[in-house]
Amino acid sequence: MNDDLALLRETADQMALSRLIDAYARAVDRCDLALLRSLYTDDAVHDHGAMFHGNPDDFAAFIGRTMPAIISHHFMGNRLFAVQGDEATGETYAINSHVIRPESGEARDYIAGGRYLDRFRRTETGWRIAHRTRVIDWSHERPHQPGAAAAGLASGAKWPTDASYDVLPDSFRV
Repeated sequence: MNDDLALLRETADQMALSRLIDAYARAVDRCDLALLRSLYTDDAVHDHGAMFHGNPDDFAAFIGRTMPAIISHHFMGNRLFAVQGDEATGETYAINSHVIRPESGEARDYIAGGRYLDRFRRTETGWRIAHRTRVIDWSHERPHQPGAAAAGLASGAKWPTDASYDVLPDSFRV
């Protein structure tokens, strides 16, 4: 492969992996379980430490049970990907903010900074996560302190009622 084609392929792979990372954040924050499940290979492992360790179907079910009562915002930052043929590895910095509203008791704000350490595999339908490990570098938790909502702005919601699904109905399916 000549240098121009190799550079074009590398750039396309980097962009596709970056889009996969962003789709993960959207899937978890919007509780879009079909999108979330589609991001993993069938034999993938998701390792969130003591919180969750298992396969993609069980992880989607876990998110489906836990995230409807949580307002979350996953900000995916710096990304490094190393692509070798149809496999890749990556590290993505992330800051995750959550408002946790338990059925009983006081709501809590939880924010964590850390990284996702990934192994990816190219499939017939594109790049997918083959193994994901969550690493927490720091975290902070406190009683929820609601801020003043901006008058007239749309409020975020879960799938399918979030306003983003009217703007980007299928654009972020991978």
